[in-house]
Amino acid sequence: MERIIGIEEARGRLGELAESVGDGESVVLAKRGRACAVLVDCEEYLAFKEASGRAAREELTELLPKIHAQLEHVGVDRRLVRQAIDAVRRLR
Repeated sequence: MERIIGIEEARGRLGELAESVGDGESVVLAKRGRACAVLVDCEEYLAFKEASGRAAREELTELLPKIHAQLEHVGVDRRLVRQAIDAVRRLR
């Protein structure tokens, strides 16, 4: 089930809304009649994050052969790219 509530109204009812999403209800927060955020249960959020991460990995897996082909076409050494990626990962 889903409920839409204005942000101003939600401000004073946050505890109640948090409990309702724990019971499986989603709460859409609206500002000036437009949805701007959604409150969902933690498990639902974690499942969403996992699914979106999986989708991103699948997309990257599909794109990598094209990227490697373009790198070879312009003469860029793959090792340099790998070193740059590894350096960025270490910054996290």
